[in-house]
Amino acid sequence: MFLVGRDRCFDGPVSTKIRDKLYVPQAVWDGLPPHDYPVYAPTLIVEVLSPSNPPAKVSRQRIVAMSAGAQGFWVVDPETRTVLVTDLSGTRLYAVGDAIPITMFEGTIAVDDVFAI
Repeated sequence: MFLVGRDRCFDGPVSTKIRDKLYVPQAVWDGLPPHDYPVYAPTLIVEVLSPSNPPAKVSRQRIVAMSAGAQGFWVVDPETRTVLVTDLSGTRLYAVGDAIPITMFEGTIAVDDVFAI
């Protein structure tokens, strides 16, 4: 998992080599009802393209997530080794050799590290 720390990170399906991820800040997690299923957009969502997760479906998910309040939505493409990042400032494609700024962590992650799994 490449998002680490005190906050909550969750893996997606085990069937993919690179799993989907989502990030929920600890303060938000603590404020969620423990025995309820609230409608909530995680702060950061990372989707991996696969045959069961085609680009059109992921594009719809991105629109829904960002409209619901997510601060970031990444689309990882294992075939092209790129990451399409949508955040509150727009959308940009990052490739191997690039560093992706992660404003919620005040840092960056190298695209190479995303694929170093």
